[in-house]
Amino acid sequence: MSWQILLIISIVFLSLNGLFHKSLLRDDKSDPRAQAIVFLGIGGVFSILIAILRGKLQLEFPSSLILNFLAIAVFATIAYVLKYRGFQLITASEVVIFSTTSKFWNVVGASIFLHETITIQKIFGTIIILVGIAVTMYIDKKIKLNKGIFFVLLGAAFFGLTDINGYYILQTMDASSYQIYFYLLPVFALLLIQPSSIRKLSYYFKLDRAIKVTALAIFDTLGMLALFFAYQAGGKASVIGPLSATKVILTVVLAIIFLKERDNITKKMIGAMITVIGVVLLL
Repeated sequence: MSWQILLIISIVFLSLNGLFHKSLLRDDKSDPRAQAIVFLGIGGVFSILIAILRGKLQLEFPSSLILNFLAIAVFATIAYVLKYRGFQLITASEVVIFSTTSKFWNVVGASIFLHETITIQKIFGTIIILVGIAVTMYIDKKIKLNKGIFFVLLGAAFFGLTDINGYYILQTMDASSYQIYFYLLPVFALLLIQPSSIRKLSYYFKLDRAIKVTALAIFDTLGMLALFFAYQAGGKASVIGPLSATKVILTVVLAIIFLKERDNITKKMIGAMITVIGVVLLL
């Protein structure tokens, strides 16, 4: 399969994530922690099966990486809970747009921890992303920052730190095996810190919700792996990175069509397109 087809698969699958999350978190009985446990738990099991089928299952890791994996448990757990809380408070398209600020933290983290150089292009890209965010937040002739936006922006910062930590781990570990830890460590952390979340899992036992969250976990796993395989199939990072960023625009369009999120459509579309341009400059 060509890298172009793999990339299209990745973009479509990852674009559907926001729609499924918003659909599941609309109900008052939903819970961000329970959703993280179910979604990541299913994704972790699916990742184990894929790693086994690929013959790449690698559960052991050097003791020197213990702190790095503990960081995943802390950062990723906080990031997912905050983002899912955001889905309860604002639209799916807004969550996706504001989540792109994690790329800014990628750049900052890479400079501090991985000693990568910050270029003028990356600084310019960061500024453009912030402009796109400002356009999306500009409602009734003023910038509005509510709890939902705050939660998503804070969650994006933790996702950015998690990514940097993951890049470091991936220098010595297979991607499909790393994905197992990325999914399951937050599950164990939530069960340890918030065992009461188990009572909320019954929300997902209803057939339609069970199908949605299972599809969501599978789409996310396949979307990430398709992106990884696109690189392996010969796609260049300088091309794949910018093209994959278009999932932001696709998510906004799908949310307008299927979730009827039609408030401030023009601002959302303009904000999404500006943000994508900023992300492209960072890659």
